[in-house]
Amino acid sequence: MYKWTMEKVINLEEVYRKLKMIEQSMVTKNELDSALQSVMICSNEDTMRQIKESEKDIKSGRIKRINSIRDIE
Repeated sequence: MYKWTMEKVINLEEVYRKLKMIEQSMVTKNELDSALQSVMICSNEDTMRQIKESEKDIKSGRIKRINSIRDIE
């Protein structure tokens, strides 16, 4: 009927070790989401301009400490 041949015998420990190696190099969904958000921010010219302006304001001391929602109003 059927003739089964195995050119190489693989033990479960070797399979487990290789799967662990693959798992270690995989990216999590959270890491991928974070990277995507970073790309979206960096590719938005208006957002990048606002970030640069905010950095200049911070360096120049043009900041206001906000302790509560009332400080914003």
